[in-house]
Amino acid sequence: MDKKTPEEVMREAEALIRRTERDLAATAEIFQDLGLDVRKLQESMGPKERAEAEALFRKDMEDVEREVAEELARRSFAQAAPRTGGARKMRNMI
Repeated sequence: MDKKTPEEVMREAEALIRRTERDLAATAEIFQDLGLDVRKLQESMGPKERAEAEALFRKDMEDVEREVAEELARRSFAQAAPRTGGARKMRNMI
């Protein structure tokens, strides 16, 4: 397992978010390259479809945040100092 500090994990997550935001900003150009009209695509989505898409997006983001928190917790436990002293010394029975 790769040993990363929580700060490194957060930096990687922030970099991924920035890259995703850049990719989303380039979506209009991608649609135009494919010969699709972005305005028509946006207009074709009614309130019901938009609400459904937003709900799915929110669920995905919550899942990502939960997975990041779980991974940070796993890593913090993995980096915790091991117990010292080993096995206890046997005591004499009377």
